[in-house]
Amino acid sequence: MDGQQQRWSHSILLVEDDDDFRLGLAEFLRGEGYLVTCAANGLEALSYLKSAPKPPSVVLLDLKMPVMSGWDFRAKMLEDSAFSSIPVIVLSGAVTPADVATLRAAATLNKPVDFERLVSMLEGTLLDACAVCGQWVGERRKTVTAHGSLAAVLCKNCEEYTESLTSDLNELALKLRRTHARDRTSN
Repeated sequence: MDGQQQRWSHSILLVEDDDDFRLGLAEFLRGEGYLVTCAANGLEALSYLKSAPKPPSVVLLDLKMPVMSGWDFRAKMLEDSAFSSIPVIVLSGAVTPADVATLRAAATLNKPVDFERLVSMLEGTLLDACAVCGQWVGERRKTVTAHGSLAAVLCKNCEEYTESLTSDLNELALKLRRTHARDRTSN
């Protein structure tokens, strides 16, 4: 499965009141292979969370919005055990370390958003999902790497798959190195 196909298994809830920014960012992320759902304010986002068949892998959250602010939306998320563990990346012009702690945000990104940095953050944030069962792992994780470049995490319940996952990652890394070497010699 290539990276773009794999990203489709990761859904994003983008909560942003600026129509142009929201639509532009959603289009960019879809082009990168992510499944994106948009909400124009916290109330719309909360309604989506409550009705969605499966929660998003990550929430991209603006803080200053009409109807229901990002602050209020995040407070509602944290009150509900079904949503409290969903990683949140705050997109804002000015967020203090105290804000990050209060919001329990996985990361923050200042506006204007550096799209490439956002994709890197998403890839890192999505490593909070177990490679075997897909459950959020938080602090109880076992990170498995191949040659320090490919990484996956396992939750405590799936640690028995460490050897198999390490082997699969090493095979993938070897395949990628061979492809890269072949491409370099053909150019």
